[in-house]
Amino acid sequence: MTIPESAGPLVARVAREYGKKVRRFVIVSLFNVAFGQSLLVLAHTVFGWSFVASNIFAIAVSAGPAYVLARYWVWEKTSKNHLVKEVAPFWGLAFLGLVVSTFAAGVAGGYTDAQIVLNLVNLVAFGIIWVFKFFILDRFMFGTPPQPLVAADAASPLVSGGRHE
Repeated sequence: MTIPESAGPLVARVAREYGKKVRRFVIVSLFNVAFGQSLLVLAHTVFGWSFVASNIFAIAVSAGPAYVLARYWVWEKTSKNHLVKEVAPFWGLAFLGLVVSTFAAGVAGGYTDAQIVLNLVNLVAFGIIWVFKFFILDRFMFGTPPQPLVAADAASPLVSGGRHE
């Protein structure tokens, strides 16, 4: 059996288990990118703020809608928000993005004040974090806990090697 043949069932299982969530997470992320980038332009170009101040503003404002959309639409949670298990960790991830992107914006601001540089720096910093964010949100915050393994029946063909006795 080749690797591509053996990976088929795994890919199908992952698509089945995560497909809807991943699609919705991508849509929410695209919305949040457009919203955040618009806030960066507003703060830097219209208000005349520095790269760092603009970045802090954009992240502080966009984190709220990102949380609400992720919790209620992507993971379809309807229970009450949990401050310690959901809200604080989500804002912690936003803060991590804030630290990374603000540092990068500060460095970039030392070389140029071109709006496009601020937007690109922000996108790259959050792009790096975004890859891990879905799995953190799904595994530790919003996803359903893994189901315990159930003991297999000894007569099962999978346990007995396909032999029935």
